[in-house]
Amino acid sequence: MKHVVDDLSALLDGALDPAARRTVESHLAGCAACRAEHGRIRLALQALERLPAPPEPSPWFAGRLAARLADEPRRGWRGLLAAWRWRLAVPAAGLAAVALAGVLMVRHERGLELGAAAELELLQEYETVASVGDVETPEDAELIAHLDTLERGGAR
Repeated sequence: MKHVVDDLSALLDGALDPAARRTVESHLAGCAACRAEHGRIRLALQALERLPAPPEPSPWFAGRLAARLADEPRRGWRGLLAAWRWRLAVPAAGLAAVALAGVLMVRHERGLELGAAAELELLQEYETVASVGDVETPEDAELIAHLDTLERGGAR
């Protein structure tokens, strides 16, 4: 048995032709499920009829809407892109900020790695200087501080 649920609203609106109306009414006589749905739709339509009519839009609104609809065909793709420009700009800016934060984090981590290597090199130089003994004059301290430049210069 084919249910007539799709035709119930048209039956209540009086939109069915006489043959279809007889078919739906005949089915309703024998089908409790469709009768129940028919009752629910009828009650919903009655509730909607009791609602107050919506207010008329202001003349300003109607004029703006008419002007915008008249302008729509002329806008084409360029107008569509302009309308979506701000809707796309905000998420794009967010993605750019996340990407920039990622790049900065990676650069910071690499900087820490390089900084750790430099500190290790400094520690090795300190151990070398400390093994020589106490530095007695400022000239000795300056010479020790510039040993690496002297070694590089002498290796040329």
